[in-house]
Amino acid sequence: MAERDLDNFLSEQDFDLNTYNDYADLVYASGRDRERFDSLINEQRSASGAAKLNVAIGLLILNRFSEAIEWFDKAGAGKTRDYFKAQAARALNRYDEAVEAYAAAAKAGWDSLDCELNAAVAEIRAGKVDAAAKRIAAQERAGVDRAVWHYASGYLAEANDDREAAAAAYAKALQLDANHSESLFRMAWLSDLAGDDEQAIELYEQLASRPRAHVNALINLAVVFEDRNEYDRAAAALRRVLGVIPNHARARLFLRDVESSRSMVINEDAVKRDETRNRLLETPISEFELSVRARNCLKKMQIRSLGDLLKLSEAELLSYKNFGETSLNEIKNLLSKRGLRLGQRPEEIDISMIQTPVAPTQKVAVPAGSEGVLAKPVSEMELSVRARRCLQRLSISTIGDLIQHTEPELLSTRNFGVTSLNEIKARLSEMNLSLATKQ
Repeated sequence: MAERDLDNFLSEQDFDLNTYNDYADLVYASGRDRERFDSLINEQRSASGAAKLNVAIGLLILNRFSEAIEWFDKAGAGKTRDYFKAQAARALNRYDEAVEAYAAAAKAGWDSLDCELNAAVAEIRAGKVDAAAKRIAAQERAGVDRAVWHYASGYLAEANDDREAAAAAYAKALQLDANHSESLFRMAWLSDLAGDDEQAIELYEQLASRPRAHVNALINLAVVFEDRNEYDRAAAALRRVLGVIPNHARARLFLRDVESSRSMVINEDAVKRDETRNRLLETPISEFELSVRARNCLKKMQIRSLGDLLKLSEAELLSYKNFGETSLNEIKNLLSKRGLRLGQRPEEIDISMIQTPVAPTQKVAVPAGSEGVLAKPVSEMELSVRARRCLQRLSISTIGDLIQHTEPELLSTRNFGVTSLNEIKARLSEMNLSLATKQ
């Protein structure tokens, strides 16, 4: 990277892609650098002449796309203005305007192959897949050795729902240019969609580790971590976004949700521990196998539950009439098998020793002619990424496995909400199937 300094940005006279990326890396090196650059650009409201183009490019770097286009329109015509204006328009989903600006940039002398393939990507996003396919095919001979052509080809393959071909194209783009961030991001996204968390995390983290951390990669990384219940790592990824873009609305809201989920998990675990402990302490003495003598003694002492029994010491039991060493040892042995002891305080109970019985489910009746459907993998149901991950956590691999579960069982899975449940029920309904019900 050429030696550059943010203080020289406004006097820069030759903005190609490398120069743009160099400055963008400097801007996002830290939150302080971004704030300093933001102030530098804001001070140029009265800029004139060539400086207008630099201000427009600065606004583009800051992701202030609408303002950037206003300043590009004030700047003098030329390949640099048209190309970066196209980038801003594409970021705003103004695809027709982007395609027009790419064409103007190519006509003015910008790399025509780069312009054509970026225009193709804009057309794909606009839903004009056939037009994009023609552009990409027309550039094949000139672009076969360029990462941007393989990236556009991969994006086209994704639009045609051919993820295997898309992954191959992105891999080729990265082989030609290991720093091609767009291809790396799409590769990570495909891994994310396929539920390959480890691969997705590795690729997203590659993007996040670069000088100008990829914001979308960090946010997607946070989503993966949240789905894996790794809330600390999710929060760390979002804080990195806010470190360089303090007002990033989506990251700020998502961080609030992640921190709430983390607190909820802690609170839920505490509540579950308390509920399990209370159920244990409320267990009637009559449910335990005790001798008649021991049972009668406890009854006369008005000890009706396990909690009542644990409050007593050995000495207190032995002090009762007709309660001897034999009955005491019998009770101590019964408690020991459960990891308990006389005189034990409730908070000292190890609830990991407690097993909560699972309510039996009713076998689902399968409509005639649907038997073959049950062997199909749940991947064929075309569920959302979150719903698929939740089913993976439950080790549900086939539709037959799925319909043996009840709605409460699915909803009890972390991050599995009503939206995912309704999605699954709708897919099953299309097959004339439904989830199990409790007996």
